[in-house]
Amino acid sequence: MAAEELSASAPLTFLSRLSSAETAELIALGVKRKYPSDSVLMFQDEPDERLLLLLQGRVKVTRSAAGEHELLLAIRDPGELLGELAFIDGLPRLATVSALEDVQALVLGGRDFRAHLESRPHVAVVLLESVAARFREATIRRLQFAAADTLGRLAARVIELADRYGAPDDAGIVIAMPISQDELASWTGASRAGVAHGLQVMRGLGWLTSERGRLIVHDLDAVRARAA
Repeated sequence: MAAEELSASAPLTFLSRLSSAETAELIALGVKRKYPSDSVLMFQDEPDERLLLLLQGRVKVTRSAAGEHELLLAIRDPGELLGELAFIDGLPRLATVSALEDVQALVLGGRDFRAHLESRPHVAVVLLESVAARFREATIRRLQFAAADTLGRLAARVIELADRYGAPDDAGIVIAMPISQDELASWTGASRAGVAHGLQVMRGLGWLTSERGRLIVHDLDAVRARAA
């Protein structure tokens, strides 16, 4: 698969939907901050209307419950807006946001951002589109969890990683893994052993090769068909 085909399937971010003028106005509205890898940008259950616009680096979104393992909900890339639900409904945050690598983000005060939306209706529409995209993503994920077995869910996560981070190579599509195997298991909704077995099955079929810190997908169409 060509590089342009991979990039074409990547979802639009909040920032990519804005014009250059709208982006400049937004940058002027907030304060840029740097966060080192593994630091927490937002805490679950925190009452806060502050938003973050991710400018550099990737983060993971997780949720924990008493007596349960941490659940990986999503990986967010540069250009994504974080904390939009707490901003909209005023309720405590649903999840924790942590840096997967060194991160730079624009911190936006809730009151300032709300006033900005009132004067910039297109930016408000872009926020609505972003929330709708997140809702669609979550709905599809729930359907996958309900209807697919572990291998099918794992294949869906591999396809998502390939679409977002895959780089074409002579050997196939190389994915520099942004998360650990434990986190991949949490994201898949399976045990670590289940994910390890799933990767072993796909290796045996010749669909991919797994190495420390990366996957190489040799037959993207086969993995995509298994995910479907």
